[in-house]
Amino acid sequence: MKTLYMILTFAIATIVLLVAVLFAIPAIKMHTMLDRRCSCEPYSAADYGISSRPVAFTSADGVELGAYEVAVESPKAVIICIGGIHSPTITDWYPHASLFAQHGYASLLLDLRAHGASSGEVIYAATREWMDVAAAVDYLNTQATYDGVPKVVMGLSMGAATAITSIGRCADIDALVALSSYSSWEYNFNLNVEQQLPAWLAKVLTPFVNITTRLRFGEYADVTPLSEIKKLGSRPALLVHSTGDGIVPFANFEQLIAAAPAVQRWVVEGDNHCILEDFTHPEHNSDYCSVILNFLDSVARR
Repeated sequence: MKTLYMILTFAIATIVLLVAVLFAIPAIKMHTMLDRRCSCEPYSAADYGISSRPVAFTSADGVELGAYEVAVESPKAVIICIGGIHSPTITDWYPHASLFAQHGYASLLLDLRAHGASSGEVIYAATREWMDVAAAVDYLNTQATYDGVPKVVMGLSMGAATAITSIGRCADIDALVALSSYSSWEYNFNLNVEQQLPAWLAKVLTPFVNITTRLRFGEYADVTPLSEIKKLGSRPALLVHSTGDGIVPFANFEQLIAAAPAVQRWVVEGDNHCILEDFTHPEHNSDYCSVILNFLDSVARR
C-alpha cells in the first residue's frame, strides 16, 4: 500500500511538473517578446528630403503617444504609418513618407505604445494598440488641414495587425494597407512553434499557448485581425504578403483573405517579411510603388 502511494505521489508530481513546464515555455517566450520597450534616436527627416514635426496625444486608456507629422499642401489623403513589433522608432518610415509626399499624400508616423517616442513598457501585440491609432485619428480630426481628407492606416507585421484591428474598431478610418499581418497572435505563435519544434510537441503546446495568450491579454484577447477585418464593410483594403514568410507564415494571409474575400491583395514570391529588400528605399522597387500608389490613388480625395 505504501509503495502504491509513493508511485501515485510520484505520478502526480510528474504531471504537475510537466504541466508547469508546458505553461512556462510559451509564457517565457512571450515575456521576452512583449515585456519590453523598443526605442532609439529618431532618424532625421531632412535626410529623406522632407520635414516633419513631432506631435503628441493620449490614448483612451491613458498612454502618452508620440508621432511625426509630414504635411503636404492640399493632401489627397493622410496615411497613418505603423511599424513592426520591435521597431525602435517609426522614423524608419521616413522613406515611405517621402515617397508619399512626392505623390501628394501627407503622413502621420505613429510610435505605438512601448516604442520610440511613446510611453509604455509592454507590447500588446495589436490587441490594445488600436487605441493608439484611434487617438491618432482623433488628433487628425482636430486639424482643419484634414477636413474631408481620407485617412488610411498602413502597417508592417504587428503594425499591419494593428492597422487591421484599428480599422475594425474605428469608423473614421477610410482605408487599409497591411503588409505581412498575422491573423491572430496565438495562431501565428503556434505556427512558429510548429516550425521550430517536433510536430508532436507543437501539438501538445497548442492549448498552453492559447491559454497563456488569453491570460496575458485578458479582456482584449479576442481583438484580433481575423475578427476585426470582418468589419471593413465597403471600405477598401489592400493586403500584401510573401509566400515564404518565415516570421508570419502565409497561412495567416490565407485566413485573413478567407474572412474578407473582397479585399485587394498582392502576393510576393519568396521569403520577404518586409516585402521590400531595402525598406529604406521603397522607390527602388517599382512593382511595390505601383501597387501601393495605385491603391492610394483609388481612395484619394478628388
